Amino acid sequence: MLYGSGLLLLSAVAGYWVLERADSHKGQLKKAGQVVGWVVIVTSLLGVACRVYAVATGQACPAAYCPFQKSAPSAPAAK
Repeated sequence: MLYGSGLLLLSAVAGYWVLERADSHKGQLKKAGQVVGWVVIVTSLLGVACRVYAVATGQACPAAYCPFQKSAPSAPAAK
């Protein structure tokens, strides 16, 4: 799988786990757990969708640091 996308998918699984754990609680803790779980899932899946779109359209990461690259790009040489 694309570098970085696997981590995003694992975080979606973690969000699902938070949702499952929230079901066993009551009141505000249950509500807060559900909100956090859904936010993690949606954010993770949007990240995967953006990464797949960028690869499918041939767009490279911007010149700044890209979280999907293994290292940050080197700075231009000073004159």
